[in-house]
Amino acid sequence: MDSRLSQAEAAYLLPALTPEQERLRALSQAAATAYRASLAEAFSRGLARLGNALFGWVQRSRLRAELEALSDRELADIGLTRGDIRRVLVEAEAKPQTPARRPVGMPVPRPV
Repeated sequence: MDSRLSQAEAAYLLPALTPEQERLRALSQAAATAYRASLAEAFSRGLARLGNALFGWVQRSRLRAELEALSDRELADIGLTRGDIRRVLVEAEAKPQTPARRPVGMPVPRPV
């Protein structure tokens, strides 16, 4: 004997949902889907922040070394003082760097 129910048998045995109950079930499913998507997005952002914290220090230390190697005159040329180096490093840490993108239609430079 086949233990699977046909759609007609299931409709007969299971209670029929009112339109309001169907709407609530659909809303509940949509909310669950949105919740799972938001959890995945939060996890992704957290992982990116962790990666920046772990590996971004290399870039920040390189930036600090480059800025500290400049003379006071060279720093003044770019509008900084020795006291501004820490502020620049904090700002660099606050906004993660994204790779520069070439404008559409700009040719790729070829080595000569």
